[in-house]
Amino acid sequence: MNEIQSAGKDKYCSSNIIQLLMSFSKEEKAEFGKFVHSHFNNRKEVARFFDELKKFFPLFENKNFSREFIFNKLYPDKKYKDDVIRKLSSNLFKLAENYIAYKMFREDEYEQKKMVLEYYSDKYDHKFYKIQACKTESFLENQSYRNAEYYYRLKQLNSSKASYFSQYDATRKKFDNTQERIYQTWQYSVIALLSMYDAAVNDMMYFNKKYDVRLLKMLLGIYNHPQFEKTTASKAYYYSLKLNTDGRNDDTFYALMNLLEENPGIFAKDELFGFYTGMHNYLFEKGLIPAQQTSKLEFEVGVKMLNLGLITDGDAISAEWFANVFLKAIKANEIKYAEKFLSDYKMKLSEKERDNIVNYAYAELEMTKHNHKKVLAYLSKIKFNNVWEKLRVNHMYMKVHYEMNNSELFYYIIDSFKHLLKNENSVNNYVKNLHENFIKQSSALFKIKNGDLGTPLLKIKKDIMNIPMAGNYWLLKKIKELENC
Repeated sequence: MNEIQSAGKDKYCSSNIIQLLMSFSKEEKAEFGKFVHSHFNNRKEVARFFDELKKFFPLFENKNFSREFIFNKLYPDKKYKDDVIRKLSSNLFKLAENYIAYKMFREDEYEQKKMVLEYYSDKYDHKFYKIQACKTESFLENQSYRNAEYYYRLKQLNSSKASYFSQYDATRKKFDNTQERIYQTWQYSVIALLSMYDAAVNDMMYFNKKYDVRLLKMLLGIYNHPQFEKTTASKAYYYSLKLNTDGRNDDTFYALMNLLEENPGIFAKDELFGFYTGMHNYLFEKGLIPAQQTSKLEFEVGVKMLNLGLITDGDAISAEWFANVFLKAIKANEIKYAEKFLSDYKMKLSEKERDNIVNYAYAELEMTKHNHKKVLAYLSKIKFNNVWEKLRVNHMYMKVHYEMNNSELFYYIIDSFKHLLKNENSVNNYVKNLHENFIKQSSALFKIKNGDLGTPLLKIKKDIMNIPMAGNYWLLKKIKELENC
């Protein structure tokens, strides 16, 4: 018994098979169990091995769980052999990957139809091939998607038809879809390339990446050529790309937004996420200049992303997107929405992230009510998981100590904040400048508030109105208070 208990401390939980099983949902685990006991698996010892493992579902946290324990259950009268467990684990892992492939294939109706079509093609079954080709084409046309994948699959189908019928009609007198395939290939290629370059220039803008985009000019020349037929999908990626390059303006933003609103369902979720994230980033940057009021539109885009399911994964939401939607609501003065969102979505945060982000959200709500002591109480509970939490919390500490006129703590936070910005290599210069500008103007206003005239208020106001910085709307409120003194 002692041997078994101590074995529970081994590293089996970090093995590939256990990690893969832990990633399965409850439904997937149950379905995989049936798969293991079906004709897909002809190794009975692997099925017995799985049955012993599943007793430790879902997290394999029982102190007795170990290689030795499982071996003793399978072979009670034999001495432990590590190679046996390794072989069983390897075979079960391969079986699990077969299950994943089967599951993904079963859920992709197009691939099923295409494979049946290929079967009839290989068998030279003219009757069934034509029937299946019509079924596959009807399936594609009945789907709402009209993105790069749609054109690629349509080209695949037409290429299969061209190859098949050429066996009976070598001169293509009766059947010729070459022009259609040329059109579909151009559509797929241009949309896919616009998408790839859009992602590349976005990364270069925000993550200090450098890619070779010299052929982008040629691609845009093809897109703008009169003979290239512009589809809704190609237009969307063109506008998105322009929003990240030389067309970063309201005309491009509204062209993209209106196109997406008028054509629901033609893009997959990951594509929509890219489009809306680009629009979200544009509005965020624009809103850094107070004269360009964007808070309502930022809020609407955030809610749209939430309603479309773009920032949730099943029943989960990441801390950063949770913070994004919540803060957009606060900024737009949609306090009731912020409170309801916090109540509805806080349990969808991961356990590791939940306490920090929820305490921060409550601190923001108390800030809107001027309950500064409660703000400090919530902030004190936060134990940082990442640099973004540090930035948000330091920012709020500065605001609350300004409001409470805590000079010593205000300047202490400034010093701490400056050190964080200086030493944090993961934060690029653009983000650092936003916070450094906030520190500079907050400090100047705090001095005026406490009788040190220093920088003229008009100069500070002018800087806030024209220089991108975090917290600019709050700073303008503080200027108005000082003007009314």
